[in-house]
Amino acid sequence: MLYILLYILAILAANLTADDILTVGVVQFALGTLFFGVIFTLRDVIHRQYNKTIVYATILAAVGVNAIAAAASLASPRIIVASAIALFLSELTDTEVYHALRHRIWVIRVLSSNALSAPLDTILFTMLAFYGVWSNDLIASVIVGDSLVKYAIAASAVGLGLNILPGARRAV
Repeated sequence: MLYILLYILAILAANLTADDILTVGVVQFALGTLFFGVIFTLRDVIHRQYNKTIVYATILAAVGVNAIAAAASLASPRIIVASAIALFLSELTDTEVYHALRHRIWVIRVLSSNALSAPLDTILFTMLAFYGVWSNDLIASVIVGDSLVKYAIAASAVGLGLNILPGARRAV
């Protein structure tokens, strides 16, 4: 249950910081991206502990909690809608890939599912939330930067997971 709560709270934190841009060297990314690298791996830990029904319920709960919180904080409707659509579609994609690879070791399931869901989330959210608001150059830069940061954080989280999760080095 702790991972489910952390997952929902991390998504909330990511959404509340989605339009704050950081620049590190030549890479630009949204502050919220720092949370999303961990979110994908938290969801994959939830996969390990629960069945698909619970994972889907968790995704829907996260979408609902985040929509309510964003609306209560008077967040822009474009952020609320973009987040809900991107989160829902990328998380469903991740879940299906993860479960299709259940016969593989945990690290393969996680890296494979994240390889598809991370860029899908990044492209959908950035385009839906910021197209026509930000310049095309900034959008392209943030998509690249967000993707790189998400992959780096997810890879680090996977490395940590291999060391702390029982059975992570074998198929379930």
